[in-house]
Amino acid sequence: MKITTVGKVVFRAAKQAQHLQEAGSNNPEVAERLKKIRLVETLRKAKRDWKEIKELVGISRSTYYEWKKRLE
Repeated sequence: MKITTVGKVVFRAAKQAQHLQEAGSNNPEVAERLKKIRLVETLRKAKRDWKEIKELVGISRSTYYEWKKRLE
């Protein structure tokens, strides 16, 4: 029988994703931020400009990048 292990990087990323999911499910503020980050990413893929995103989502570009950095 051959036993294989998951690389450290993959394991750490999965662990971090689990922590983020747990934090988001227990804290409505974190869940709302995650929702807005996903929405901004979707709008950016659709080639929307930041002025329109700010009006639709309610956060500025600097706020988006600040939240995104904290998640990383």
